[in-house]
Amino acid sequence: MKPTLVLASLMAAALCASAHAEGKIRMYKCVDGTGKVYYSDKMNPDCGQSSEMNRQGVVMKKETPKSAGASAQQPAQANAPTAPRNAQDQERRDRALMATYTSEEEIDAARDRSLAIPAQGIKTSEGKLEKSNQRLTELKKQADGLAAQKKTLPPVLLEEVGSTQKEIAALEADLVQRNKQSEAIRAKYESDKARFRELKGVSTQATK
Repeated sequence: MKPTLVLASLMAAALCASAHAEGKIRMYKCVDGTGKVYYSDKMNPDCGQSSEMNRQGVVMKKETPKSAGASAQQPAQANAPTAPRNAQDQERRDRALMATYTSEEEIDAARDRSLAIPAQGIKTSEGKLEKSNQRLTELKKQADGLAAQKKTLPPVLLEEVGSTQKEIAALEADLVQRNKQSEAIRAKYESDKARFRELKGVSTQATK
């Protein structure tokens, strides 16, 4: 083996070992179009051939990616609506629906009652979010004022900005969840109303 290649391999192994010890950087071996070898801690998109190396400087084998079809199929199945297992289940649901409601107005009233709780939660979260956004605006004004005066930002101010940003993110996520809950409730009662209308039509035709 040529001395230059030996030196390059040793340097790559040393860099790779240091990178893995820190647990932050990876080492890659790149061969360009002319056959020249480079070592870097980042994947080069212009590299003709690239491979990841372990802490001993040995090229690691790439893992075979999972089938895209299988991964795409699982979320689709997870999001698929729950359907009655058989005709008997559907019949039981239909009987319960007709026994619970006598008109579409009663279904609408039940929907509104079910929406009252998440609606109250949405209103509360929106109020908290508005206050948190106002607080963050005030903190940023303080930080901008200090920066304009070329003063060091106090750690307490930076910490409060960070905690307020986290609070805003949590409130926004809570609002998304509550809105999804409301949408699911609306969809459920709309489905019940459509089925009720269908059963009513069948029942009316049967009595004629």
